[in-house]
Amino acid sequence: MKRVLHTGAALAAVTMTAAGPTTPVFAAHGDGAPPATVSAKQTGKPIRASGGPITLGEMRSGNLRRGQHDYVLEARAGQRVQIALTSDDFDTVLRITGPDGFVLENDDGPDGTLDSLIRALLPAAGQYRVSVTSFDDTGSGEYRLATLDPANPLPEGTQARGITIGQRVSGLLAQSDARRMAGQNVDYYRFNGQQGQRITLDMESARLDTVLTVYLPDGQIEENDDRQGPQDSNSRLSLSLPMDGTYIIAASSYAQGEIGEYALTLAQAAPDVRTVRPASGTARVFALSVGVAHYERISPLNRTDEDARRISHALRDAGVLAPASVTLINAEATHDNFRNALAHLAGQVGPDDTLLIFFSGHGEKVENTSTERDGSAETIELFDAPLFDHELARMMDGVTARTLLVIDACFAGGFDQVIDQADNRMGIFSSDADTLSLVAQGEKSGGYISHIFRRALEGEADANGDGAMEAGELSEFMRREFYTMVLAEPLSTEAEDFRDHQVPGFQHIIVDRGGDGMPFQQVLLNYGSASGTALAPRD
Repeated sequence: MKRVLHTGAALAAVTMTAAGPTTPVFAAHGDGAPPATVSAKQTGKPIRASGGPITLGEMRSGNLRRGQHDYVLEARAGQRVQIALTSDDFDTVLRITGPDGFVLENDDGPDGTLDSLIRALLPAAGQYRVSVTSFDDTGSGEYRLATLDPANPLPEGTQARGITIGQRVSGLLAQSDARRMAGQNVDYYRFNGQQGQRITLDMESARLDTVLTVYLPDGQIEENDDRQGPQDSNSRLSLSLPMDGTYIIAASSYAQGEIGEYALTLAQAAPDVRTVRPASGTARVFALSVGVAHYERISPLNRTDEDARRISHALRDAGVLAPASVTLINAEATHDNFRNALAHLAGQVGPDDTLLIFFSGHGEKVENTSTERDGSAETIELFDAPLFDHELARMMDGVTARTLLVIDACFAGGFDQVIDQADNRMGIFSSDADTLSLVAQGEKSGGYISHIFRRALEGEADANGDGAMEAGELSEFMRREFYTMVLAEPLSTEAEDFRDHQVPGFQHIIVDRGGDGMPFQQVLLNYGSASGTALAPRD
């Protein structure tokens, strides 16, 4: 069961200052330092920029003498952008600021170099300032700034060569080719894909360290460098296509200046090959959100019912909540209603959608059971009856949808078997399988995990500002915020084993992605991705 913590520990306040969940106001660099924000007065003025205007698809060169160079980018609301800053002379820092206090910064990009890369979904129409600086403002030298619209990645005057499923083509990277944002030579290909198609792309070369990139019709990007780790310089991508449309393939190299022959193959993915499943532009969250506070058969709790309501509202405000979603509160949260709602949602959720099961309330450990190897089973306590971990696992048997299971209850970690029985599942649990969870005393939440998860849905977990929440982003946000919250005073509670033996313990958050069953970069939701007619109505 949940236990009340009487320490009065406070949760960190939400610091969002811009409208909507797609507007980050935090830095995306490693040191975690808060960035400067743009005041309302400043956003009303035309931006003066030392580097002048820059348009998407343009590449600019400059010479920095410490200080900062600024460029002005005109963009529309919902515009996806990719901006790269490279230099052989200094450690680059790239920043973009814009309307409504939008700020995003990157020091070192994902490729392990000192270059900088930003991928973002811009929240509002208007002018954005793109700033080129050096780390600690101490660097000087030449740099290269490039921008890209990922939905239209071809440089002006460049044609993409057609390729069809089942075809293998030969290519040659040459110095006269088009250049990628970071300066590598690149050849472009295009193919028409249909939603649900499973494809595999292979790029092989004896001369090149290959890099394979696919630009989706909605501007999302999937990329692979080494097919089987650093020892393999060939590249492979296996995708389940999320939508109908034209897909652009970029065949290039890891380093600048590499030239040579390569082979590119586009094939139907083999049945036993696991594919990446990007979230489509119309992906929704089918949510079963359950909260019980007013128990009759066991002790009542505080605001755990409100947790479920707040999760549903956060999803609706994020523009992703499917109309079929179900919220069960208190007496509505019966065992039968839960089972029927889950079966209905599992039959409705599409291959590009996410199934969310959220629970806040009591949990229990039941000893001397033969269903578990350790001799005990864990439950979430619904209004009228317990729901055992092995029961939920049976209910989920055969469900292939991308699934997120969030449980804020005592002994929640025992439900990890639900995650481990299939790929594309992720679990967030408020405590270990043998540990009690505590009520978030003094906060507008029944549990600590419920509070943090709601903030994640509201946009705070979108660390790179691209308008999507990835599994890895959610993992890191939940862990970081929980342990930041309890750093000064850990959550002292009790632990008990299958013999009902109790000892002092501490509450720890559990994040389970089933090994790599849910890939780090798997998109769980795209903010505002569903049209208004495809969303659950407001209460």
